[in-house]
Amino acid sequence: MHARYAFRGPTRMMVHMDPIRPATAQDEAAVMELALVNDMFGPDELEGLRSAFRSATSGEEDGHQWHVVVDSDDRVTAAAYVAPEPFADRLWNLYFLAVSPAAHGRGTASRLIGYVEQLLRAAGSEAARVLIVETSSTEQYAAARAFYRARGFDEEARIREYYGPGDHKVVYWKALTAG
Repeated sequence: MHARYAFRGPTRMMVHMDPIRPATAQDEAAVMELALVNDMFGPDELEGLRSAFRSATSGEEDGHQWHVVVDSDDRVTAAAYVAPEPFADRLWNLYFLAVSPAAHGRGTASRLIGYVEQLLRAAGSEAARVLIVETSSTEQYAAARAFYRARGFDEEARIREYYGPGDHKVVYWKALTAG
């Protein structure tokens, strides 16, 4: 997945592919900006995300992983955060997935989630068997819900009014192992 180019389609057209790499402490500001520009968090809500980023990138949280897509100038254009779900059997949670608005609709999020799934599958069934994603039921997140369904995630649960009145948590589920 670190290749800069890939062939696509029946005519084998060359398509530029920005690399995916583990996030570093230097990516923090760019990742926080992705959360803001995508209206996922307000400025006063970033502290928890910032804390999760710092503890994962410093290695304080075992298994917690941030991955970023970077352009040719090493600028972050997308980010994902995945971690094992505590008290669950080999279940992982994709806590964060965001793409720069300038890169929306270019397949960046699909590549990044595919990369995360590939990493988890490569870890083997003894380490990872299920990936879940949690999102909001509001209209603002309709495209996110459609995105996860289109990538093979099943809606597994809704927790009513989790995020507030009329804003339910929607949980999507995907098997990482056969059977």
